[in-house]
Amino acid sequence: MKNKSLRKYIVIMLAGVILNLGLYWLAHIFHLPAWLDTTGTAFAAVTLEPAAGLVIGYLTNLFESNAVYASNSIVYYAVTALCALLFGLMLRKKGAVSWKRLPAAAVIYIIAAAFLSAAISLWRTGLPNSGWELRFFEFARTYNIPVYLSMVFAAGVLKTADTAVMCVLLPVLYKITPRDYKNEYYKENLTWKSPFKEK
Repeated sequence: MKNKSLRKYIVIMLAGVILNLGLYWLAHIFHLPAWLDTTGTAFAAVTLEPAAGLVIGYLTNLFESNAVYASNSIVYYAVTALCALLFGLMLRKKGAVSWKRLPAAAVIYIIAAAFLSAAISLWRTGLPNSGWELRFFEFARTYNIPVYLSMVFAAGVLKTADTAVMCVLLPVLYKITPRDYKNEYYKENLTWKSPFKEK
């Protein structure tokens, strides 16, 4: 039983890391106005538990901070952790997944992540850190929007694209994931025909 549970966590978490880095690589190669590096985090948080998403997010940010950005960019893990906790806690209810909550989770995440990401960027460098983010920042500044709010706008645009892709992929990924690899709990449907039949 322990080996089966361990295998489940290893497979889903490995898939989460591959999703994060693979989608991030595609966004980078095709110069998309998005980061796309949190879908695997949300997937693990929803399929297993928020803690699994936190671990995957950390591993992703650790790799990116050492291989792509400056080492102190690891502080953006705060945004990734927000993703794992928000989607993991909002979509999971009593062991089951409620997709009705996905739109609300997405809106809350976009807003909170934009403000948090902008605050980190302002603290680290004073400016956005990616090309697309800088473009949207400069666009907002042409309308004399204050620096921090311009950074929030820029991060928000990219996070909206990220979250839109995530909201499309999450239900699909969850649906194609074998039941044995999901942390789900089912209520017993007690009947005289099948006293232990699961819903």
